Amino acid sequence: MSAADERNTAPEFIATAEEGEAAEWVAARRSEKDWTDERQAELDAWLTKSLANRVAYVRMDATWRRTDRLVALRKPMREPGAIQPPHQSRWLRIAGALGFAAIIGVVANTYLERPRPQLIQTPKGGQERLTLSDGSQIELNTDTAVSVDMRERSRAVELLRGEAFFQIRHDASRPFVVTAGTRRIVDVGTKFLVRLSPESLNVALVEGKARLEGPNTQRAMLLSPGDVAVATAYATKVTRKSSRELSETLAWQHGKIVFHNRRLGDAIAELNRYGGPQLVVADADTAKLAVNGTFLTNNAEEFAGIAHELFGLRVERRNGNLVLSR
Repeated sequence: MSAADERNTAPEFIATAEEGEAAEWVAARRSEKDWTDERQAELDAWLTKSLANRVAYVRMDATWRRTDRLVALRKPMREPGAIQPPHQSRWLRIAGALGFAAIIGVVANTYLERPRPQLIQTPKGGQERLTLSDGSQIELNTDTAVSVDMRERSRAVELLRGEAFFQIRHDASRPFVVTAGTRRIVDVGTKFLVRLSPESLNVALVEGKARLEGPNTQRAMLLSPGDVAVATAYATKVTRKSSRELSETLAWQHGKIVFHNRRLGDAIAELNRYGGPQLVVADADTAKLAVNGTFLTNNAEEFAGIAHELFGLRVERRNGNLVLSR
């Protein structure tokens, strides 16, 4: 595949190499009856290679144990639609446990043309996928609100808060315009991600072309696949990301979030967007710890447990929050 082909291919979230190797190690450790000291030494060597390896192993091992508990507690009678074939493997059950968090709250709706804008919102931790009357799709992330106005000669969406991924069916005679704050994104046959915060607007172009328009004092920019624009009240900066990096940016579609050398304080702020028990860092030194790895978006307890395992942090529950400290 050429570099151009790669840039124009919409990325799917791919499990990291660390996750794949961790899954193999956990499966081997739990299934091999004669686990030898040599095999343990190989596992220990792999774990010491990187923090990402240790994060992936702790997550996979915890998932396996959680699945075992679910199987042990399963009632003998289940609803007919919930019956699974007896040959279903342990790993399919684990995949179901991981995937369940990602699809909870995701609803497919078709919105017919109506004269008035429609307000669609997701709660913290929720997601929703909308299919519009023209076949375009919008996927809303946690705590997001959009106003959709589909008319005979125009298509308009306003991102009021949060983050949304757009897959637009191009129609030159019927422009599709996304408004976010003081900016407009005009489709030219596009897949793109938009995230609005009080400080800035982020637009990541995955496929096609889009025109980013700003206030009168700023000229419009034509974005290409891989372009990531960060717009503030004063300026707009465009950088490039690889397909892999874009895939990780969209990991929330699969109930995951990826960190590369992120400060623990920043990582926690990102995870807290998804609701559940809020994570709190007790002191500034702890907040500076570097976090690497892939985590579930809706499992604060798991993240706190991994922080305890990797950094030796204390985890206390106070007023419904999970407080991390040395």
